[in-house]
Amino acid sequence: MNELLASQHVVVAGLGMTGQSVVRFLTETGASVKVWDTRPDARVPDNITVPVTAGEVPPGYWENVDTLVLSPGISPSHPSVKSAALSGVEVIGDIELFARLSRTPAFGITGSNGKTTVTLLLTHILNQAGLKACAAGNVGRPVLDTIGEGFDYMVLELSSFQLETTSSLNLLAATILNVSDDHLDRHGTLAAYANAKQRIFAHCQHAVIWQGHPETIPQSYVAETTLYQASESKTGFGFVNQAITWQGKAVLPMSEVKLAGTHNVLNIQAALAMALVAGVSIETACDGVKTFEPAPHRCVEIANTQGVRWIDDSKATNAGATLAALEGLGRDKTGKLILIAGGDGKGADLSVLREPLLQYVDLVLTIGKDGRQISDLIPGAHYLPDLPSAVQLAAQQAEPGDMVLLSPACASIDMFDNYAHRARVFAEAVHGVSGK
Repeated sequence: MNELLASQHVVVAGLGMTGQSVVRFLTETGASVKVWDTRPDARVPDNITVPVTAGEVPPGYWENVDTLVLSPGISPSHPSVKSAALSGVEVIGDIELFARLSRTPAFGITGSNGKTTVTLLLTHILNQAGLKACAAGNVGRPVLDTIGEGFDYMVLELSSFQLETTSSLNLLAATILNVSDDHLDRHGTLAAYANAKQRIFAHCQHAVIWQGHPETIPQSYVAETTLYQASESKTGFGFVNQAITWQGKAVLPMSEVKLAGTHNVLNIQAALAMALVAGVSIETACDGVKTFEPAPHRCVEIANTQGVRWIDDSKATNAGATLAALEGLGRDKTGKLILIAGGDGKGADLSVLREPLLQYVDLVLTIGKDGRQISDLIPGAHYLPDLPSAVQLAAQQAEPGDMVLLSPACASIDMFDNYAHRARVFAEAVHGVSGK
């Protein structure tokens, strides 16, 4: 395949981390490479020495081009991409290129929420079991950077954007954790978004399925399956008396792990199911879960001041993620639950939050571009001008035993650089009121 690449004329679209990785890999194989970035003012990194076109492509740009490797942030429906396809150019992503070149067994994880947690958790379990595993794709390293490094397993977090340009990925096991309204500004409809997720099962050998949730079931044939659910199960993974069960037997009390909430029960079950596919024993896999440190900004307690717990779930960039957090934390609460939410809703239907807000939340504070869509859902909610103001009001209302949860249900780009920046502002504001 590398010899074939050496004779190819390739355009790499996008100068982000993925695009730079593709350029590095292709130039090392001897391919003729040029770069196109959709941004007219795109900054060209010093390590990019191939020709770069920024903004609109000139007439005749696609002549003699064999392949366009598309970064996930650029839609296949972009006019220039459609023009390339009509000119006979093959349009793929870096995951598809990886699929054609790598012989390392790989796991694939997608879903609206939880995929980073499951990807990192599975990678940790495999490494703790003495195997050499690497997290890559939408988290961790760009996939092409890992080729030839001798890993026993690749654990790939795959977004819908990555999957829509992938067609031949042969996975040892795959899972769709869940599907909720997200990225509708890109996909248009929930059905189109769900169909992009389904591509993960196209050539996989083993499907890990959240039982009772049709959107997680493969629409194509898969030879083997493992089921999991957050209730009693005698066959697959279940959950009884605050312990994860396997084939009806308790194997992992949740009191022994650092991942909180019912939504993380499901995440752990999915990771355990995949670890078993790799030949790891259930005992060893559970030991791995116990030593796993949660990823930042995913339902992590950042402070406990005067008996008030402050929870950072800034990574909750869609309603489904916030719903999972509310259900996971709200069921076991002992005091009030105060929610801070809002931001850029990305065109999603935020009204799905109404019932869980009424069921689990005692006070709703909202911010950002679409914050009023959330505060208007229930009586007694407040819209604030910024995140520090919301934290200050939460601190005034909170009492010992209460919990303040930042779980925005929205993207951060209307007010912040990214969700990590939003989390930093939250933490700084919490520190500022900690003397209350």
